[in-house]
Amino acid sequence: MSRSHSALDRTITTKSSKWTKLVSQNPTRTVAALYIGPTGATNSHGDNGQDFIFAMDAVRRVAEELSRVTVQPSSSGEGSGGSLGEGKDLRKDLEGLVNAGVVEALCRNVIELKGDTMADDAMSSFYPPFVILYFVVIGMNNGDRDEHSGHQRSTVDKRAMSAIMDNWEEMVDRWWKEPQNTLKQDATHEPERLLVSRLMGYLLLEDSSMKIFHSSSHTLSLISRHWVHCTSANIARLNLSILRSIIFFKFSQNVEEYLKEHDKPPLDSLLDKIYTGIRAPSVSSQSGELQTSAQYLLQTMSNRLALGDPSYAVEDLGFCHDVYVGLREFAASSLNTSELDDFADALRNSEAYWRNAFALMHIKSPDKSTHTEKEVSVAVLNLALKLILQRPVPEVAQLMRTWIKTGLFGVLDETMEELIRVPGATRLLTFFYTTIKESCLSPSFPVNVLEALKDEFPRQRAVSAVMRYETEQKENQQNSTTEKNANEDDIPDAEDPIWINGLWQAMGWLEGVCHRDHPEHEGAQGIENRLVVPTGSLDWKEHKSICKNNFAAPYMQTVRAGTKRLTEGNAAKLGLIGLGPNDSEFDSDTSNAKKVTVVDRLKGLSDYMTPIAFLILVVAAQAFGIWDDLGRWIGVV
Repeated sequence: MSRSHSALDRTITTKSSKWTKLVSQNPTRTVAALYIGPTGATNSHGDNGQDFIFAMDAVRRVAEELSRVTVQPSSSGEGSGGSLGEGKDLRKDLEGLVNAGVVEALCRNVIELKGDTMADDAMSSFYPPFVILYFVVIGMNNGDRDEHSGHQRSTVDKRAMSAIMDNWEEMVDRWWKEPQNTLKQDATHEPERLLVSRLMGYLLLEDSSMKIFHSSSHTLSLISRHWVHCTSANIARLNLSILRSIIFFKFSQNVEEYLKEHDKPPLDSLLDKIYTGIRAPSVSSQSGELQTSAQYLLQTMSNRLALGDPSYAVEDLGFCHDVYVGLREFAASSLNTSELDDFADALRNSEAYWRNAFALMHIKSPDKSTHTEKEVSVAVLNLALKLILQRPVPEVAQLMRTWIKTGLFGVLDETMEELIRVPGATRLLTFFYTTIKESCLSPSFPVNVLEALKDEFPRQRAVSAVMRYETEQKENQQNSTTEKNANEDDIPDAEDPIWINGLWQAMGWLEGVCHRDHPEHEGAQGIENRLVVPTGSLDWKEHKSICKNNFAAPYMQTVRAGTKRLTEGNAAKLGLIGLGPNDSEFDSDTSNAKKVTVVDRLKGLSDYMTPIAFLILVVAAQAFGIWDDLGRWIGVV
């Protein structure tokens, strides 16, 4: 038995060595062997199906080793495949193979090669030749470039690229019609699900003239199908990244040149290709009704988010944002709103999608969190804001229902301490809370949603975190001066301190204020009648004590009954007491608190307003005879 194995090993070694030499010495014979197939008859060179296997392996080694030298060169001049000198030898071998027609032969293998076995753990028959094509394209990056022509490819490179592009659609059709093992939910097949999109990405970087946008092309559908079946978050992210770059024309620096000669396909037609790829022939929702394509897309994205990977989540949320914005632009230009209506409605109602997205917003700490974890929170806020900003009240109301059910405000309460330290987050949050407040003030805003919001607020933990951060910022800026905007009408920069000040005020206006009369804000009465418990409740004395001695409280909805009522104990625990300009005035025995005058409180108020706004407030109070009302509003009784 051992002699038999030894003989077999010697045969394999001899064959392998033979074809390794033939790659360099006789590339024409090597390419001819690739047309035999594993079960083909002996050709004119005397090679048979057994030689086909060794020839294929020899070509793979050359292409793969060259790709490694190309992709991973080290500072010492060596890559994972060897020295640059060796890379030139490999390049010479590859050029000989390309001139002999190796790329055409590999493409025919992808299209025609039949596998001997289709065991669950076996790679699909078209995978081995396709992965060699992938290595060939990467290896081209190490090709000799004319120093006068910049990054222009050589004649050999162009021949290889042209052959792949000429055969691309036929190869993709094979993958599409015969998925073989590519759809098995097994990590073994993840490389197969990545390969098409990766090679497509490289090809588009070199030449964006590929006919992947033609109505008969299955490229986008195939990549979409592979994305759906990915079990790895990293592979799913890479596939979605390619899809996103293609349908939004971000795939190449020469995309502008491409669009000069080609019409840009409408977004709805590109989405149809994605829908084709992700949908099974018959898909039913949990209720038993057929889902729309948009609903199934959101379900797919939600399932991918459930993998819990922040890097994937950033790509997924960005894709969702781009689809929504793109469909709005398409609807505006084509006057066809059906695609937008379907997708927007599915997104507003997809509780699973939002729940999975919110779960990834938890930031460990500003110092320990990765950049990607912070990006997730900003991506969620970007998408959420885009869905409500200047949108009809019914749309905002539906989102409020979904976000309340999926715990958005609880997540913001838990993460606000870290979230506000993420660059740009305070501006997004300020617009977010302000936009919701404006919708809530509309007479058409549903009362039942307002009632649900009442149960969500107050969120003293979140407000106190914002106010503490503002105090921290003020302390850090005492020895520095902040430059004014050149144009007072410009929106301040995302990192401008004005946003952290505006944020807690926006949160306060949404949550409601302590007192019911607000002559400076017509319309606030309506929401307060529905959200605020009458001032005669049992905890009013304690509540008023806190409001009088803490500047934050007049801007917060602090219910006076139930689990979320603001008491002296939990106010101190949350850090609310001591934040205002009169923190030394607080005493648990309110009878010992020193008298606070209107002037004292107005002095404190001026710290939180621009000089112009403060002057307007004082003049208005005197002119309209509401000085006493103003005094009650800011806490003087």
